[in-house]
Amino acid sequence: MTGVVSRPKMSGWRALATGLAAALGMAAPVQAQVHSLAPDAAPAAWVAYAEAATRTVKTWLEEDGSSASSLRLQLHQTRPAPDQPTPPLELKLWIEADGVVSRVEAASPAKETVGADLQSSVQGRRLAPPPPGMLQPLRLAVQLEP
Repeated sequence: MTGVVSRPKMSGWRALATGLAAALGMAAPVQAQVHSLAPDAAPAAWVAYAEAATRTVKTWLEEDGSSASSLRLQLHQTRPAPDQPTPPLELKLWIEADGVVSRVEAASPAKETVGADLQSSVQGRRLAPPPPGMLQPLRLAVQLEP
């Protein structure tokens, strides 16, 4: 990747995978069982939605805002070598019926490092409404290319 260290090239994001999993519903008790579903077992509409959501989230993370730029810088510093991509950033998104991302989390160990910047870059933003019955959270992974 070329450019200033504090602002890695914005076209470097790559979607690695999309997956679907269940999350607790708004009224579900805390002890509710969480289910997951592999992308190849998901309905085609769910997979298409996950792919579109991944592209949109990538766009949000490529923006010039301070949170997205800070997130990219933090991930840039995790590269094993300058010519290697960053480790995948695994995300979980909870999406309301109207498409608003009500919650976003990064998987550990990135959770503590990128949490605030990820929240500012993604939470509260609007995707297309999810297909009826789609399990949540929506799981996806992105990484920064060299």
